[in-house]
Amino acid sequence: MQKKIICLKITIMSVPFRNTKITISDADFYFKEILIKNLIPPFDTVVKNCNNGYELIHQLHRKIEDVFFIDLFTPIMSGLEAIRYIRQTGNTTPIIAYSATYQEDIAKILSEIPSVFYCQKKVAILTDIYRNYLLNPIKKYEDYLQEWAQQPAEVIAYMQRKEENAYTPSLVEIQIMKLTYNGLSNREIGEDLNLSTRTIDTYIARLSKKIGARNKMDIVRFYVQHGYYNSSDWPSTPLPFCVNTRQRTQNNWTNV
Repeated sequence: MQKKIICLKITIMSVPFRNTKITISDADFYFKEILIKNLIPPFDTVVKNCNNGYELIHQLHRKIEDVFFIDLFTPIMSGLEAIRYIRQTGNTTPIIAYSATYQEDIAKILSEIPSVFYCQKKVAILTDIYRNYLLNPIKKYEDYLQEWAQQPAEVIAYMQRKEENAYTPSLVEIQIMKLTYNGLSNREIGEDLNLSTRTIDTYIARLSKKIGARNKMDIVRFYVQHGYYNSSDWPSTPLPFCVNTRQRTQNNWTNV
């Protein structure tokens, strides 16, 4: 299948070689940790660490970063929406935007936004784009983009199916995951949400089936990896049936 290559117009911005301040928005906790370790030599600093676009745009009042790293597919608010918002505010800071596979429609949209480097979500590639295309432009970005656009169509179709099948939990399920993360037992979660223990058992059983969780550790992992941990999507006030939300830090996930 012949692909149409989208050329992004890149205006090289002045980014310092040392003391570079980096902002990252990515819901994948473990990927983000690895990326940070690879990006940060002795003179670079992560100044904002966000889980999704919503958290990112609510920190734009502190314009201190030299470059953004933004995953385009994050829950609550996508990276693409965040990028549009950033540019609407007049912020011209360079952006490295990434996704698992090349998306022609997204490449076209990003080509119309100045100073955006669209690339694949791989630590080695992101590091290369950052160091050799942005900090020290010794390579032609257009050459990379053209090569990446040749990904097999089957891989793209697979990733699209995977994204379509991704489950989005309800606010009640998110609140249950949060309390589970905080170490509360099912009985204690029920007390906090003013629901019976049996109802909480049912919620957790159904949630586990939907996300493929085998135990509470899997639920906690889903909660963190999908950006719900420390997420600004949390309602500022408890849900209607919440009467006594408590905070726990000890991990007693096995006490059901």
